Amino acid sequence: MSIVQTTVSRAKAGRRHDAIAMALEASKLLERHGAADNRLLVAGAAGEMAGTHVFTTDFENGEAWGEFNDGLMTDAELEALLDRATSSDSPVELLSQSVASEIPLGRTGPSGRGSVIEAYISRSLPGRFESALELAGVAFDFVEAHGGSNCRLLQMTNAGVLTDCLVASWELESMKMAGRLGDAYANDPDGQRLFQMLTAVDGAITTISRGIYREIPL
Repeated sequence: MSIVQTTVSRAKAGRRHDAIAMALEASKLLERHGAADNRLLVAGAAGEMAGTHVFTTDFENGEAWGEFNDGLMTDAELEALLDRATSSDSPVELLSQSVASEIPLGRTGPSGRGSVIEAYISRSLPGRFESALELAGVAFDFVEAHGGSNCRLLQMTNAGVLTDCLVASWELESMKMAGRLGDAYANDPDGQRLFQMLTAVDGAITTISRGIYREIPL
């Protein structure tokens, strides 16, 4: 079961390039401890989170994640980087860190990555968890039919007030494709049916937030 560790930060005024440089430095340090899959995303149309940086690290399972974090505790270079990241002259303001577990849905689909990522955060209603998983499968089928790939469903496990929330994400090649998917969601009969499922009185989830992110190459 894949584990994703996420750190959210906001670049201070005039320090965006410095913030990206710090993320690149962090990625190289983390790779030394076995974190080979690091990504940096910037939030675009994401409400109050617009402009924030999202740094993610994927792990094969919980044991690998735990071993990775044990190793970090003895890395003096990383400790120095954390001191810089939290100092008064740091280029970033750290907002949150969370951990999530991927939920296997027993489905297959295109796994390629894109430069645009959409994330949909929700909370399953009491007694409706299985229905929420079914809804995710329907949504992913629709997204993939309109050019999306690497559809994933995560459950946040150590995330403060968002603990137990579900994160559905998918990737697209460009913002043009993201716009095309939005058009289909509004005009395609399958998209309209999906909207009805998401907003039904007896629906399986309640929506918390949705955002579009772009990847910044590290």
